[in-house]
Amino acid sequence: MEAKYSIKVISNSCGVLPHTLRVWEQRYGVFNPERSDGGQRLYSDEDLKKAKLLSYLIGKGHTISKLAGFSLDQLEGLTEVFSDQRLESQNLQIGEHLNKSLLKHLKKFELKEVTQELQFIRMTKSAKDFIFQVVLPVMREIGFMVAKGDLSVTQEHIISTLVREQISQIHLPNIGSREREMAFATPEGNLHELSILIGEVLSRCNRVPTRYLGPAHPADCLAMALNAMKSPYLVLGAVSSDLWNYDKQILPFLKTLDNHLNYPLSVYLGGGKEMEFPVYKNIKSVIPLATFEDFDVILEKEI
Repeated sequence: MEAKYSIKVISNSCGVLPHTLRVWEQRYGVFNPERSDGGQRLYSDEDLKKAKLLSYLIGKGHTISKLAGFSLDQLEGLTEVFSDQRLESQNLQIGEHLNKSLLKHLKKFELKEVTQELQFIRMTKSAKDFIFQVVLPVMREIGFMVAKGDLSVTQEHIISTLVREQISQIHLPNIGSREREMAFATPEGNLHELSILIGEVLSRCNRVPTRYLGPAHPADCLAMALNAMKSPYLVLGAVSSDLWNYDKQILPFLKTLDNHLNYPLSVYLGGGKEMEFPVYKNIKSVIPLATFEDFDVILEKEI
């Protein structure tokens, strides 16, 4: 039997809000999901692939109104064009050797060779170049290949683990003004540690001192640690997953965090989305960050 997915699963997989998915269905006829006995939408494997491709293409400048009538094959063909352009672009700078060699080894589950490729590249590039010219393009390319079915989710998890190992071996001095210090963490239930590891490396590259607290913190416990350290900034990895839903959980988490803080704190939400945040007692500001490039721009300036 074909798998059926809830709108939450589709939303988390492609990074598109459930409300937007419903608009795509009702206004543009992109989907025609079945309904459960309770009236819940049930999406197919084809719907899942289509949602991922649409999200990718909209991110490249297309509009949903123009893409709505495209078949799955047509969407895949259009993404092929962008894939070719992306691999040839100097901005990505992955290079022919990296693309062909690393991905070839990953497809065959040759993990030793993948590790050696990543290690060699890390040791021959600056930390920031390794992040922006290698790690982020590779992870985006692999996410694209998973969406197309060219790689499995397991292979995506493997490369994430190997990339995380390489990032953990980047040792930069923890120097800079105490007034700019940033603590890095994710909320309880959110195990997306790679994003805050990358964020910490970028911070140190820009001489912003850091406190790395790791993933999955209950809000009250995180506040206790922050109260002791008095870091003026918190970078909270906020990407949704199967275990943690940004739209439902970020506001209660911030409220509990605020209630347990005893000093003023500014919060950046890595991967977060704009929403109406309330006025807090101790949290001075909440700023969602859509990309690492946005974060790097902030780090390069005086906060």
